[in-house]
Amino acid sequence: MDLPAPYLLLVALLVIGLLGLVLRWAFHSPDRHPDYGLLRQVAKAPTPTAAKAVEAQLRAAGVKSTTVPTDDGDAYRILVFPADERVAIDVLLGS
Repeated sequence: MDLPAPYLLLVALLVIGLLGLVLRWAFHSPDRHPDYGLLRQVAKAPTPTAAKAVEAQLRAAGVKSTTVPTDDGDAYRILVFPADERVAIDVLLGS
């Protein structure tokens, strides 16, 4: 089966493209949430003012935190590092 060089190149590109599509499908993550690395959610606030109040409460306890909007934009997630997660939860629950 002797094919001319342009056809061989075309076949090779098609195989590579098909392989790329199969790999993309196989390793696709269904998780829609953005990745914030090591940060963990400890609270969810309905307004920016409420989120700032939670951040201030955590800051007073010595816990660093950050706030990001939820995927739908209707609320705000308060995130902390894993080492501070237990302390942050205890502070927010009043323990």
